[in-house]
Amino acid sequence: MEMFEGAPVEPFSQRSRYIGTTNTGHRLIGICVGRQCDALVGSLVSVSGNKLAATYENVLTQQVEIPGALRKIFSDWSTDRASAEVKTAAECTHSLFSRKIADMQADLIRKLCAVAMVPVDDVLAVGLLGPGLWQNKATDGRGYLELCNPSWVAEQSGCNIVSNFAERDLAAGGLGGPLTAVPQWLLLGEKGKTRLLLDVGRSVRLTLLPDGRTEEDLDSLLAFDVGPGTALLDRLSMRLSEGRMPYDPGGSLAVQGTKIPELIDRWLAEPYFQEPPPRWQPNGVSAEDALELTVRMAVDAGWSIRDLLCTATHFIARCIALAVRAYIPGGLNRIDELLVTGGGQGNGLLLAEIGLQLGQRPLNRLVDFGWSQGQLEACSAAVLAGMHLDRISASRPALSRTDVPRVAGQLTPGSPAGWGRLIRYMHRMAPTHLSLRNAI
Repeated sequence: MEMFEGAPVEPFSQRSRYIGTTNTGHRLIGICVGRQCDALVGSLVSVSGNKLAATYENVLTQQVEIPGALRKIFSDWSTDRASAEVKTAAECTHSLFSRKIADMQADLIRKLCAVAMVPVDDVLAVGLLGPGLWQNKATDGRGYLELCNPSWVAEQSGCNIVSNFAERDLAAGGLGGPLTAVPQWLLLGEKGKTRLLLDVGRSVRLTLLPDGRTEEDLDSLLAFDVGPGTALLDRLSMRLSEGRMPYDPGGSLAVQGTKIPELIDRWLAEPYFQEPPPRWQPNGVSAEDALELTVRMAVDAGWSIRDLLCTATHFIARCIALAVRAYIPGGLNRIDELLVTGGGQGNGLLLAEIGLQLGQRPLNRLVDFGWSQGQLEACSAAVLAGMHLDRISASRPALSRTDVPRVAGQLTPGSPAGWGRLIRYMHRMAPTHLSLRNAI
């Protein structure tokens, strides 16, 4: 998830046949938090149908910036380099932090409904994604602490809240994600086309979007982290320019450089790239090891910043191509359309090299279809809430290594009227009998 930019966002393109233009069903809201806890992005989504036959239409997306004091608390608590004193101080402010974030989330719910002229009582449920803190220790395994307060959001807004998605996945033996893979398939999948979604953000994630809407198609869904993304380019630019250039705008420096094959081979020799999926890192694939190695080699060999940025750009594209050929059944021959999201959409050289590595297939940027930064994640949070209500598993063995498929999330009731409406909806959706698989 990248830093979110911009003001209120226009509704996205109706290009996918699964995104309707009229809707008489229910409404959901999704709110997600940027990885650096910099902004909240919320989407009001209208839904018709249910389960795998549901169609989703974005009604409105809004964004609010998180105050600097709250961002600093989150940063102090989340960094591994923070002192014990800083972490203790941050822990003491946990209740205050979560309450203030919850107030902002409740305000955003009311704002979305007011701008869209939709009564809050008409919202069936709200999905909250983050903020949260991850711990990954060899002795204790991976853990997650949700930093929002769903009870407070429910009380302040009156809405039913679905949250804590990662915790159920971890409890079922999973990695904690990627939890947005199934929602992205429901939002971006198109009948008759197998799509490949490349999230070229600070790290790169690949998601295979099958061409149907059946349980069999759901079972063939794949999503996994590929390797470092724009974080590697940004850190190289910052480090080698001694802080004068925090990033390479549009790849303008990289395009002037020359690829260094020996450096690409050195990076690809890292054990991470031999690890088969499922693989997923909560904060993305770290570029620190590659960065330190690169700087030492650059000093010894006298490489220029342009050559290193050019090489890193080719390396990212090469990682994507190798992952497609190694882990996508049928490889490139199976892919009908390539979609690109994330901050890397603005790097022309990177996109051109990815297209070349993937057989010169054209890349379709989601931004060109009206999807702004953060909008896909916010809509995915809304869909996750809907999946919880419809009992569709977001946690799946092929995605996150869970032992069995599990419905993700924790439901917190809102107002009595809203809760009663939700109970009636879930009763209508309940199957008259359960298969053995779903009864486990």
